[in-house]
Amino acid sequence: MKIRAEVLTEDTKEILTKLGVPEDAAQTVAEELVRSNLMGVDSHGVLRIPRYVKQIQDGFIKPDANVKVVKESPSTAIIDADCGFGHVAARKMAQVVCEKAAKTGIACALSMNSTHIGRAGAYTEWIARQGMIGFAVAAVYTQGPLAPYGAAEGKLGTNPISWAVPRYGADPVIMDGATTIAAEGKLRAYIQKGMQVPEGWIRDGHGNNTTNPEDFYKEPKGTILPIGGLNAGAAKGSALSIMCDMFSIALANDDYWTALKEGGKLKAENGFFLMAVNPEFFCGTLAYEKQVDNHARFIKDAKPAEGFDEVLLPGEFEFRQAKKKEQEGIDLPEETWNGLVSIGQKLGCKWSAGLETVKAKEFVQF
Repeated sequence: MKIRAEVLTEDTKEILTKLGVPEDAAQTVAEELVRSNLMGVDSHGVLRIPRYVKQIQDGFIKPDANVKVVKESPSTAIIDADCGFGHVAARKMAQVVCEKAAKTGIACALSMNSTHIGRAGAYTEWIARQGMIGFAVAAVYTQGPLAPYGAAEGKLGTNPISWAVPRYGADPVIMDGATTIAAEGKLRAYIQKGMQVPEGWIRDGHGNNTTNPEDFYKEPKGTILPIGGLNAGAAKGSALSIMCDMFSIALANDDYWTALKEGGKLKAENGFFLMAVNPEFFCGTLAYEKQVDNHARFIKDAKPAEGFDEVLLPGEFEFRQAKKKEQEGIDLPEETWNGLVSIGQKLGCKWSAGLETVKAKEFVQF
């Protein structure tokens, strides 16, 4: 099913407002989800809506949360997400660090009580488009699914890391990726597409390597391998994931593992640390952006290896995907589309009235 981004954004927004999310917050969440689909990161796109709906109904996500700064200095801030949508809190964090870095050169922000923030790279990209350098780490408040190097059980989250830098005359150069070999949401995307995951991504709950993504969700729960997969290099991916915890959840003084051990319930999903660096305080913003462009051109001039047509910069593939899908529409798996229609009809959304779930690859606009 293909659907235009602007239409999917409005449909998603209506679902959220029907659930009591204020219009401005609903717009933010809808934009972030659809932007993920545009960039080909379906794991963080609208397939998340059924989970968010359940979390609102269960009281885990507060739809009318009051996101606010609870502690700050000239170059630091702590943002309380009030158990609302993490996307809203993370956008505010990006705005705050840019405002502070404009005055101090470097600024950092930390979240508390945040649910899922979406793509960490969305916020470093926003910082880069303001002419600054963005850095972010996010940690997942859960025991698992990443098994630390040498461990037979999950202890850490998928814990993404992102950098983004402004480039003169072009899209930012942006790295955004989980410290697991794949984000957990990608397993959901593979299930919805009826596909097996590549070998070396996951193990089932008994420690056996598997390519069936459904094995990950069975009891006992499976694990996702760190960056490096089945090789010794996985120690580096494991170390990166551990440091994400130390920069976010630990810095917020939140001992979530003890709460879980004692049978407590989690009230947050993501700990988030976000930093902005203002090049104007170093070599100057324009000089820096031109240096980034020089480096980018030097890297892209490398002779492609066998099987490759060109050398791509971090984020370049995703930006191309977004431009293409903005013109051609977003191709949603049947299960994702059917789920959205079902939710929309149950909530009484105008856009879903009279629609039937479809299997044909039609281009819809209504």
